[in-house]
Amino acid sequence: MQPEARRKGPSKIWVPIVLLIGLAAGLVLAAVPLPSTTTTSPGHGPGIHLQLTTATDVDVILSTVGIALLLALTFVYAGMYSATKASFALGLVVVLLALLLESVLSSPLVYGAFGEPTGTLGTFLAFADVFKIVAFTVLLYLSLE
Repeated sequence: MQPEARRKGPSKIWVPIVLLIGLAAGLVLAAVPLPSTTTTSPGHGPGIHLQLTTATDVDVILSTVGIALLLALTFVYAGMYSATKASFALGLVVVLLALLLESVLSSPLVYGAFGEPTGTLGTFLAFADVFKIVAFTVLLYLSLE
């Protein structure tokens, strides 16, 4: 019974740590004004401001948390593949890398870097990120057990 309790410990520690790291990184990134919003959004001028006034600001935080979870999952399954050489683990690493690339490319930070606003889809993208965060959190928790 002791080894079982030892195996469950890391999942209870690492999942909140990954969530907090993603949240902290998202807050920092949300505080930096995007190039497409520096001249049009009130309150965004030179310097760093944390004003969660738009759906894009919230989506920056949520997408960063999702990216942090995907990075953690990729490392977990890459380690699993390294230890077992199981083709299933390798397949999961490939799928997780594809999801990670999709999350990075659909991040509002990338849209802002290219001067493209998310427009009215920002709210829906934020809701989609919430569902992804829940799914990735559950998968990370179960993967660490």
